[in-house]
This record gives sequence, C-alpha cells and structure tokens, in this order.
Amino acid sequence: MKITIDFWELVTIGIERIFKGSESEEKIIELLGEPEIYTLERKSYPTFMIYGCLEFRLRENKLETVVITFNEEELNLPNRMVIENIPERQMLKTDFIRKILVDKGVKWTLDSIMSDEYQENYISEKGVRFVFDLVESGVLSKIGIELNYKAK
Repeated sequence: MKITIDFWELVTIGIERIFKGSESEEKIIELLGEPEIYTLERKSYPTFMIYGCLEFRLRENKLETVVITFNEEELNLPNRMVIENIPERQMLKTDFIRKILVDKGVKWTLDSIMSDEYQENYISEKGVRFVFDLVESGVLSKIGIELNYKAK
C-alpha cells in the first residue's frame, strides 16, 4: 500500500488525514519500513526516525511532529510514500505559499523567535510550520507538521 499525500492538502491542513499524532514507532515502521536513521529518545530530545527527506519525531512512543525537507529538486521519500502536485521548487516562495493559504482561508504568522537573517519561519493555525531559506532566495526548505497543534 502506497501513502499518497497531495501537496496542496499538506500545505493547508497538514497530514491529519494520514497521521493522527498517536502513531507508535511500530506503526510507522509497519507503514514505511525500517528508517534510514533512528535515534532513541533522550531527556530533552525526541526519538527521531528518518527516511530520506522525511523525519518523524516521537515522544513516549507517540508521533508528535513530521518534517519534510525540500532541499533537492526531487524529494527522497520512502518507496511506500509519494507527494503529488508539488510545484517547481523555485515557485515555493513566501508569497506563493501565502496566496495558497489565503485562498483556502488559512491564517499564518511569522515566528520571530525561530526566524533570523538566514531563514523565515511561519506557522499556520493548522499547525503547519514553513521554513524559507533566505540564503536561497526565499524558497521553501522545510514543512513541519505539529500533530495535535493548538492554535494560540
């Protein structure tokens, strides 16, 4: 079974249709196979399960965050997963993502604590975090989905 994620859905609502935020390490391995990199939870760090450009962060064996890194033209995803309808990378700039969110009625705000001269970080009311690499002309470099996010 292949997991299919639509890019537009990912940007506007995250991945709640696929991951609910209660998945265990075992469930993720069942869905995607063994991760390329696995680090066990420590006092101040979650468990990391990494599959190419896809990263899962778990605490107490419950999925909390999913991160997708967009540093390459083509995503390095597990064989059992595909993201459809991804625009060309150079289009994925702040104004482009902002327009998508505005068109769907989704609000986002700049996270000034996580932003600096190298990157801008925004978080949507749906718990989707966007990181734009300012060194690379403002293109999207990561999308992080905080499962069970509560908007402030």
